[in-house]
Amino acid sequence: MKNILILTDFSESSWNSIEYILTLYKDKESIFYLLNTPNSKNRSFKNNSKAIKDVINPAKEFDNLLLKIKAKKLAKNHTFHPTFINSNIVNATRDIVKEKSIGLIVIGTKGLSAKTDKSIGSVSEDIITKVKCSVLAVPSKARYNGLQKIAFPTDYTNFYEAKLLQNGTNILNFKESSIHFVYLAKTNNNLDKEQVWNKETLCDYFKDKNHSFHNEINENFEIAIENFVDKTAVNLIVMAAKNLNLFEQILFRPNINNIKYYSTTPFLILHHTF
Repeated sequence: MKNILILTDFSESSWNSIEYILTLYKDKESIFYLLNTPNSKNRSFKNNSKAIKDVINPAKEFDNLLLKIKAKKLAKNHTFHPTFINSNIVNATRDIVKEKSIGLIVIGTKGLSAKTDKSIGSVSEDIITKVKCSVLAVPSKARYNGLQKIAFPTDYTNFYEAKLLQNGTNILNFKESSIHFVYLAKTNNNLDKEQVWNKETLCDYFKDKNHSFHNEINENFEIAIENFVDKTAVNLIVMAAKNLNLFEQILFRPNINNIKYYSTTPFLILHHTF
């Protein structure tokens, strides 16, 4: 039984993340905690939804949400616990993660466009960086079509990535997926000894699993990932939370507008909690 926390502001973007995770977990009996807080909404997290002042009755919103889940036949054998906490969303999330032994947080994002900030959303960023729990960020245009191909961007500087990713397979059960390790660098230099060792460790951990190694050399990492996602038809991008060197440009601080993967490809951010 998995305990999963879904952050919701009752917006269309939030609903898309709920539909995504429930479809992915349709055959897995799970407990879903649905969390709403007064500051769940801000200019990045909401998606053409009502302002927080208009959400007068969270209980009614939750009732409508559960009816929608039932109507879409997404409930299956799952258990749902709607929760409204009159607190900061980061603090509320931390408390539930600890109290309910949450293994995954799910949050919807609007994605990146010319009309939004260069970020997946400030609420999403706060949750990913300030709560020690793996996070699945689902863009508003993402649709679940299986997890056949997983991209794992890396610079081979973190020795724990192999074990982290192996544990991550238990979260979303992508054991039958092919994993594509994507080495990102701004220049085409040879790997140093530490990088070579870390790459070999990844190879050893996944020797019995369908995997491959790729190099994407580009000054802009987001363009490198965009190119790889396009040519490989990636279903999910997985990253290590501590690899801030890649995080800044790929997820939080892109230099290029209108990157497509922001609005179409989910991100799974894995935390080092073992």
